[in-house]
Amino acid sequence: MAGDLTFYSHRDPFLLLRDHLDDVGRRCLQLYRTQQEFISLPIDEVFLKNIGRSHDFGKYTSFFQSYLLEGRRDRQKRHHHSFLSALFGAWLVEREGSGKDYLPLIAYSVIKHHHGDLSNFDRDLDARLIDGSAFRDQIGDLQKRREAVEADFGVEIGGFLSDYRALWKELRRQKFLLLEKEPHERRREGYLTILYTYSLLIDSDKHSASHLKAPKRLSLPSDLLEHYRKIRGWEDPKKPIDHLRTELYREVQREGASLKTPPPITTITAPTGLGKTFLNLSVALRYRHLLPHRPRIIYSLPFISIIDQTYRTYDEILDLVIGDEYRRDRSRYLIEHHHLSTISYRSQGEELPVDHSLLLIESWESEIVVTTFVQLLHSIIAFKNSFLKKFHNIVGSILILDEVQNIDPAWWKVVGEVLEWLTQFLGVRVLISTATRPFIFSNSRELVPNPGRYFAKPELARTVLLPDLQRCKDLGEFGDYLLQRIEHSSLSSHLIVLNTIATSIDLYRRLREGLGEGWRLFYLSTNVIPLQRRERIASIGRAIEKGEKVVVVSTQVIETGVDLDFQCVYRDLAPLDSIVQVAGRCNRNGSRQLGEVEIHRLWDPERGREYGKMIYGSSAIEVTHQLLGARERISAEEYRELIQEYFTLIGEKKSSEPSDRVLGAIEGLRFDGEEGFSIAKDFRLIEELPFYTDLFIEIDEKAREVYRRFEEIMEERDFVSRLRGYREIKGKLASYIISVPRGLAQNAVSLSTLPKIPLENIDLFYESDGIGLKREGDGEYFVF
Repeated sequence: MAGDLTFYSHRDPFLLLRDHLDDVGRRCLQLYRTQQEFISLPIDEVFLKNIGRSHDFGKYTSFFQSYLLEGRRDRQKRHHHSFLSALFGAWLVEREGSGKDYLPLIAYSVIKHHHGDLSNFDRDLDARLIDGSAFRDQIGDLQKRREAVEADFGVEIGGFLSDYRALWKELRRQKFLLLEKEPHERRREGYLTILYTYSLLIDSDKHSASHLKAPKRLSLPSDLLEHYRKIRGWEDPKKPIDHLRTELYREVQREGASLKTPPPITTITAPTGLGKTFLNLSVALRYRHLLPHRPRIIYSLPFISIIDQTYRTYDEILDLVIGDEYRRDRSRYLIEHHHLSTISYRSQGEELPVDHSLLLIESWESEIVVTTFVQLLHSIIAFKNSFLKKFHNIVGSILILDEVQNIDPAWWKVVGEVLEWLTQFLGVRVLISTATRPFIFSNSRELVPNPGRYFAKPELARTVLLPDLQRCKDLGEFGDYLLQRIEHSSLSSHLIVLNTIATSIDLYRRLREGLGEGWRLFYLSTNVIPLQRRERIASIGRAIEKGEKVVVVSTQVIETGVDLDFQCVYRDLAPLDSIVQVAGRCNRNGSRQLGEVEIHRLWDPERGREYGKMIYGSSAIEVTHQLLGARERISAEEYRELIQEYFTLIGEKKSSEPSDRVLGAIEGLRFDGEEGFSIAKDFRLIEELPFYTDLFIEIDEKAREVYRRFEEIMEERDFVSRLRGYREIKGKLASYIISVPRGLAQNAVSLSTLPKIPLENIDLFYESDGIGLKREGDGEYFVF
């Protein structure tokens, strides 16, 4: 009988099951062997090999083979294989000597969910799974073909077929002991062991099924930045600000050179505008040179606009210094990863197929990865398969968190603790780069010995805050004030930043009606499609360079990642860190002695509330008002101390309850579920707006063609082809999409999953040269 049966794991093309199992086990081992020197988890090679070899063991049943070869779905779901594979994997782990430290339980959980997301032990060990008729039939089927299975798999399985109920009881006992008897540190260790093992398995499985080899690692010169500076002629700076950048760069270089081994957590505290993008990379390269395993450099940022900017900067550095070799293997050196990034991976002079590119990008197979806080933090405080594919490549890496103050203070505690666990158990080095240094870590090595002296430098004292907070103004009064102020000003460029789209539209219209001749008025917010926002930012920059008279009305969208320089800024009261951020758009190039940033309190008289409190909540606005309210003038030299005081007060006001809930979920190994705490339910770095929907704006023929291609993809019957097509087009698609309250499209007639305003109706519902989506009347639009 052994010679009569052939077992397959996949089709298109067909892949022998034993070959796939052996290959996944081998891949898991290869990855682990490159990392085992710095990993402090209770795992070994035997454990990981058995995880890989058993993860699809359930495919040996006739039910699965019939499903694979003939397309027959069993109504009782006996063709499903994950539960049977998981139980067998736990048995194999225990049988072959890795029964310590709850590893059979971890093997069971990881294998059971390798096609989905991680779940809770309570759900995983529900008695209905083992008592169900489908599982009994699977066991009976294996007993009938035992000889053939054993010959193919190479292990005698009689013990599993006769003792699986005893194993089930043992798994339940292990669950009880781990969750009820072990101290916090052991459960944290268990959490990281699950994430690491799961990541190795799912990434190895996907690569094996795709016949995709992991790219070989590449070298990066430790003096990469020195070569670039020489090419650019930065060794002899001419401007005062460039002298200051060079001074800071040299000081950080000296501090880094004094370290014989990289500390677990490093901080670089310096003002915005002093080239921290270069500093961060130079320190990371120094650390990489000191560590024997050539760690990946993972650079995370809060906003896609700065990610794109950082990627372009690093791309230019690598292109100039490394040259042809970099251009041939661009993606092996550097990738950009966020939900809108292009799915393209270049290796050995070729662009790989989309499905292969997607696998390599989503598992961060590159020496330098530029990504978002969302991608990074949801991969370490995690339960989703799609995020955890990359976790094993975070292990041993150098993590750079830039502009970390943009993380909600409610998450500081859990983010700080989990990052510290990564340094303790998984050989990670963390570099925090910020102008404000929020209180996330208590112990870190600062590479700028006296940050305060840089904040006090006259070259950086380019702005002054002018708070006018004694009383609130409504939009009418504020609009009248601005018209008078701008018309009688000798300044040629003005930026007004408001807290809501509605108030920005209202003010834009008031200024459009009231401004005199000669002024160019621009509008920026997420009410305008991303494509036009980028075009407008470029137009604003050109107009300012020419000395034209420019007024820009914007929301917070302009605060970061936008290289524009205004002579005067007006800001509706916001959290202090946002005010300091927008001050970076004022007198950015030091063309005036001081740029003025006025702060006003705007409110809605009908609601009796300030707009700032509607958006940011009361705590942040009240603390900012407390610090600024009694002042008439605040110089740039005071910003740092003021920000530190702000974060201290915010830390006292902000509850740590959200972090405590997530830490409780982690230590309880509660990955999902609605009852009690869970990672899935309680950790959201960015809260999704439940009453918003995406809307496609078909502004021209190019947009119409993109939408037509999207519809073709959605009509594709094959799921994999549909997913591949969507991943290819999503970047272009996103350029025409805005997120709007559902009430603005509640009468929508949608021909697909994405409603749109068609080109023939564009003038009725969208202002291409102004506010974007029209929001008059009852806010209801007929869209297709």
